[in-house]
Amino acid sequence: MSILDALNPAQRRAAEAAGGPLLILAGAGSGKTRVLTHRIAFLIKEVGVPPWRILAATFTNKAASEMRERIEQLVGSASTELWIGTFHSICARILRRQAADFGLDPNFSIYDEDDRRATIRRVLNAHQIDERELTPRTVVSQISRAKNAMLGPLEFAHQADENQRQIAELYPDYERELRRNQALDFDDLLTEVVRQFERHPAILQTYQERFEHLLVDEYQDTNRPQYLLCRQLAALHRNICVVGDDDQSIYQFRGADIRNILDFERDYPDACLVRLEQNYRSTGRILAAANAVISHNQGRKGKELWTAGPAGDPVAVVECDSDRREARYVVDAIRRYDRLGRYGLGDAAVLYRTNAQSRPFEEELQRARLPYVIVGGIRFYDRREIRDVLSYLRLLVNPADDTALRRIVNTPRRGIGEVSLARLQAFAQGKGWSLSTALEHLDDVPDLSGRAQKSLAAFAALLGELMAAAEARSLPELGFAVVEKSGYRAMLAAENTPEAEARWQNLDQLLAEMTEYADANPDSTLATYLEEKSLLTSADENDGDGNAITLMTLHSAKGLEFPLVFVGGLEENLFPTARAVGDPQAQAIEEERRLCYVGMTRAQEQLSLTYALRRYAYGSLQATEPSRFLSEIPPELTTQSYELDQGFARSRQRVGPPPRKKAPQGVHYEWDAEQSPGFDELVAQDDFLAIGQWVRHPQWGRGQIVSREGHGEKMKLSIRFKTQTKRIAVAYAQLEPA
Repeated sequence: MSILDALNPAQRRAAEAAGGPLLILAGAGSGKTRVLTHRIAFLIKEVGVPPWRILAATFTNKAASEMRERIEQLVGSASTELWIGTFHSICARILRRQAADFGLDPNFSIYDEDDRRATIRRVLNAHQIDERELTPRTVVSQISRAKNAMLGPLEFAHQADENQRQIAELYPDYERELRRNQALDFDDLLTEVVRQFERHPAILQTYQERFEHLLVDEYQDTNRPQYLLCRQLAALHRNICVVGDDDQSIYQFRGADIRNILDFERDYPDACLVRLEQNYRSTGRILAAANAVISHNQGRKGKELWTAGPAGDPVAVVECDSDRREARYVVDAIRRYDRLGRYGLGDAAVLYRTNAQSRPFEEELQRARLPYVIVGGIRFYDRREIRDVLSYLRLLVNPADDTALRRIVNTPRRGIGEVSLARLQAFAQGKGWSLSTALEHLDDVPDLSGRAQKSLAAFAALLGELMAAAEARSLPELGFAVVEKSGYRAMLAAENTPEAEARWQNLDQLLAEMTEYADANPDSTLATYLEEKSLLTSADENDGDGNAITLMTLHSAKGLEFPLVFVGGLEENLFPTARAVGDPQAQAIEEERRLCYVGMTRAQEQLSLTYALRRYAYGSLQATEPSRFLSEIPPELTTQSYELDQGFARSRQRVGPPPRKKAPQGVHYEWDAEQSPGFDELVAQDDFLAIGQWVRHPQWGRGQIVSREGHGEKMKLSIRFKTQTKRIAVAYAQLEPA
């Protein structure tokens, strides 16, 4: 049997295409990973390409691991010779291999966002700039954007506008701080390789000759440095295969440039193009609705997803009278599916445009006592205690890493204050030393108190002891030594609080993970372990919980799939955002539409699109307008319903006056003032706003209605709460039965 027999015709064409440039347009759920892995296996087993001459780059460690595992199943142990990894891990590997040629310390630290902000704070302090005037987050974002555009400090200063001039003054000092700490930030891993290859053409040629085939996953997400790196490495053999979907390019804010995939055939005029359009994830109606929405974009290569599977149920479009009702509808729907045994809680995902939208969903889930997990919360490796211990370990590998030292010099507390540390820092900078080196000359530090000198000397002795342990002990033994000898475990034990117990459990998990890593990688070193941890991103921790409902932003949902999906907040100025609506060139609208397409194609069997007629903003209920994306779905693909109160799509008829603005096509309203129930009649039907009833207010809690006046949306209630009586407008109160 051929290694390609399991592929469909389009997948097979892509996997066995001849050498030269190859663009594989892979629609959502079309099996792109399957194609990539089978192409690599085909090159090795049937074309005879040595595996060490193949380089495969992707965007997450999780995707790289999955790719390697699948290839191993196809070609066996030959997979160990492949270069497979994220762009950042591949570049870090090149930089460490060529460190001497590139003028780098091979043990350089890799700074993540937290480290970058700490470095920027020091730069801001040196310039006497108040963080309230210019935040570290803003500075890091601007510098990162410059690096993604391949702009160094000089280039950035030359083109900086009035608003960027202050950043341009800080950029060189930030770079000097990185170099002084023998550190590179995440952006440097990419830009440094590209620049060093330009400066050392002989070294570039070595890698060009080695990698006969270059394969790139998620090519639509590449930024400028990644694009240039691919061009550099593929220039000799020109066997570059890129896989991506222009309709899923949603990371422009991170520097991704959709033109890289749209212009691939301009860059390589002899490129072969293969479209993967058969979808193995979603039902026919979901795909038809998603195709209809994305077809309104002008900047795309064009493809039409289809499935050999069932047509499935129509897409549910649900109008709710407020964001609270929207959340209640979603929670009730999930609960009903669960009770019917049709889907479990772990099958459901709630997607939204902004993180702030999670609040009403969380509150409703808490009231319903349903378990949920928010993807994108504090990552394990971002938790304070984990970062503290890893900083100890980083310092053992790279003693020049001042950012790591500053983090742990007084953690646990050792009586080393900011004033003493500032004096040590000034002394070190005056000598051109790192803080670690300065610790060896404490007698020479001016104005250092005896107590501070004693505390710093004890800290220096601790580092010396741990460095000796690093030479003699295994990775898990060293981790345990850091936790014990630093006093970290004793500190948590002394606190004796539930939070301290939770923090110790996190450290226990870290030590267990170190043991597993050492067992799986017997030849690894502390440096390789730290590099792997530093290259982890939030995209590698998006698994959620199999027994809980998943809540996440649409950006976080890319690459995932769920049987039951709810996309909330489909309203103009929310999704699409107000910024996109105001874009005169419509490029932002097109990216928002791609984001909608991504959200819709996460659904395997059931898709609900919800929106609210009123949503809380700026402290009050604001009227909203349904998103334009809803009007782009043909009516025959949807069912429409209106949610006024608790229940599972209980009312099929819109209640209330006609919308002030034109309703979206595909959402049909009927209104008859004589036949349709009014606001007061609905109150009587539900009866929970009658005098004497108990209700719950989101701010004041549980209370009893003592009087009622007015009619319709002008109705006001007097409610006696535990400590006071409040007069409340019903239309804005978000009241619920208690």
